Amino acid sequence: MQTRKQKIEQLNKAIDVLWHGVKDTKDGDYPRIIFLYKEMLKLDPKNSDAWENMIWLMWSLSINKKDTAWMIEAEKFVKMYLSIMPNGYRAYEYNGMFYRSMVKDERLAIRYYESAIRWKDAPESTHHSLVSLCNKIGDKRLAIGYCKLTLARFPKDAWAISKLKELTKN
Repeated sequence: MQTRKQKIEQLNKAIDVLWHGVKDTKDGDYPRIIFLYKEMLKLDPKNSDAWENMIWLMWSLSINKKDTAWMIEAEKFVKMYLSIMPNGYRAYEYNGMFYRSMVKDERLAIRYYESAIRWKDAPESTHHSLVSLCNKIGDKRLAIGYCKLTLARFPKDAWAISKLKELTKN
């Protein structure tokens, strides 16, 4: 009987072979890889990389196959990821990225990024994404506020310094 660790190692090897071990990933490999990630998450539900890779594959299939069922599945799992990993910026940031890039719902993405930056371990790039989104939807006041918040946490952030100057012109 395999140990939990051995099963995880075996799943990682299978995923690596399907995704990276061949010259081109073949049609039909993504659903297999998604299945393997689901199995891995049963053994290791705190594996952020597995969540994020699986969700990306689902989104990719929804685009490539023009099949909304994969996007519905991806959205279900992105919410599940956050419910399992609510303590830290990463799952909030990933949800923000999901709604910003994959679903194209900037306002919802902003809510997730706002939650992400509340965590002390949120990097500068998470703050930059939030400022950029606020600016993109035309909320200059909010963009300036988050830029100032970024500088309060990261005083030497060259991007935030430059962005604040740009936003406060006129």
